[in-house]
This record gives sequence, structure tokens and C-alpha cells, in this order.
Amino acid sequence: MSRSVFMSACGDPFITSLAIKLWQKYWHDEVDEFLICYNNNAQVPQNVASEFLSRTIFDKKVSIIYHPHGIGNGIPITEMTQISRRSHVMLLEDDGFIFTPGKVDSAFVQIEHGHVDAIGSPRGSCGKEVENAMQKKYNLDYSGYGDVGPNYWPNFFFCKREDLLKTDMNFASKAFNQGEYFKELDHTFVENNFGDTFVWADIQMRYNGVRFGHVPQYHAMPSEIEDYEKKEANWRDGKPFWMHGGSLSAGLNGYLSGNIPPTDTLSAKTEMESRAAWWQIALNNTTGYEGFRDIYQSGINNLIEGAKLERSRIEKKMNIYNSLIQL
Repeated sequence: MSRSVFMSACGDPFITSLAIKLWQKYWHDEVDEFLICYNNNAQVPQNVASEFLSRTIFDKKVSIIYHPHGIGNGIPITEMTQISRRSHVMLLEDDGFIFTPGKVDSAFVQIEHGHVDAIGSPRGSCGKEVENAMQKKYNLDYSGYGDVGPNYWPNFFFCKREDLLKTDMNFASKAFNQGEYFKELDHTFVENNFGDTFVWADIQMRYNGVRFGHVPQYHAMPSEIEDYEKKEANWRDGKPFWMHGGSLSAGLNGYLSGNIPPTDTLSAKTEMESRAAWWQIALNNTTGYEGFRDIYQSGINNLIEGAKLERSRIEKKMNIYNSLIQL
């Protein structure tokens, strides 16, 4: 048995470098291969992309597929599944930060020893009719704390590569059209429905008999400061052992490029503050990229000013997250 990481990266060299740096420090020896599909959806300059490639490829476990333009979120998983020959894989997004030794190994061991076939973090990332059909077909229980539902994040997701190959290899978002029958759900759709990245793969894997185990996603929260102080959400069982930064790849071609989001509610404002904290941490912990660093920092500052974010809260969140990653 052998293990591979499939990382989907959307062009931001700083958040991707942070995730890789944490791998090298905390769990490098727990996998045999680290595949990165680096598709430049962020449209960073070619010299920046080239510097990222040259800085990353030095590790003998790393292989990189490079696309000069964005190719979506599903195609990278397809490409890495086709290229790798490892028996077991973990799907990882570029803002999936793992900072605790042994957690990746323990998830793989559960699959390798036959306790389960796949391990992931539940979420409800599909239309209500899809959700109801899955619940009925597979007798699913959506009760519980936090994010629940029939699907799994394609991040901190562990499985056998053969179970990915047994799907139709379409790991992208999926339309379930009115009047269309799906044998995997034993359901004909009354209304048009939609599933996010990896939903259709989840459905096919269930249909094929894959047995799922669960791990927390520890998705960064708008209310991280209050949750930390009250020991709730990500902190209810102690401290997180990894964390999903949450849509950080949308920075360079969006919020860090002058696209200021509406922040007329506290939750919207504090969500952006969590992202700003991670973007700043990623920049602070990455060397090189002279010139482009200034553009990135200006993007963070402009977002803070334009969206009227609170720097004191961002600093508190940075302290919380830095206490986890300890770089």
C-alpha cells in the first residue's frame, strides 16, 4: 500500500506555500507522494508562477501539473487520479492547513486496515431534492453538531484510488435536471437541482458500496475569536488538529484585487476578517516573490480599508491561528 496527496491549487503562491511548508514540518513522512495540480485561476504573472514551481519541485516527493489558466475544481482531481499509481489518496485544497503530526497517518490506517473505505467531513453542498433523495436511498442521518449533510468536502478526504476510478471521473459540480432519472439515487427529479464539487462522486461512491468514516473539517469561522474564548465550534473538543482556511483561493482574482465584498452585517465582516488573517499569515511565512509581495500586501490592506474590517480582530485571529501552526 502507498499513499498520495492530491492538492488542487488555484494560483495563489502564498497560501499554497503555507500548506506545503506545514506538510514539510509536520507530516512529510506520512505520505509517499505529493501531487499538486497548480492551475493559474488567479492569473498571477508568469514569473510568479515560475518561481512557485521552482521553489516547490525540489522535494523528491512532489510532482506538479501546471495549467496557465483556471480549469475548475473537478478536473484537477481527475488528472491526479489518472496520473498517480498510489493505492490510497488524500484530497487536499490549497487552503487546507495540517499542523498536527499523526492525524493524516491515522486516517489512512483506518482505511488500510479495512475499518472503513473512505474518510471525510460531511457537508450539505447540494440542492434539497438531492439531499432528500440521498437520505431516503441510503438511510442517512443528518442530525448532529456543525456542518452536516450527505456530501463530503474534497479537502481532508481520504479514500482508495480504485474507488475514485470506479466513478465516471467527473469530480466537478453537477446538474440534476428536472425529469432526469438517476439510478444512483433511484429518483427522478421534480425540479432542477445542483451539486457542488465532488457531490456527484460522493453519490457514485455510495452507490458502489463505499463505507464512509468521518473527521472534522475545522473550517475557519467568522466567530473564531468568540468560539475560541468560549470553547465552542472548532474548539469544543480541544484545539483543531488541522484547519480549512475557507475560500482563500478566491483572493487574488477577487477580494485582493479590488473586488470589495458587501460587509453590511457583522457575520459578513468577520468572515472576511478570518480570510484576511490567513492571507496575512501566508504572506508572512513565505519568502521570495519580490515585487509581487507588495501587490499582495496592498490587496490585503485595500480589502481591510474598503470593507471596513477591524484590524484588532484580524490580529486576534492571527494570534489564534499562529498558535496552531507554530511556524
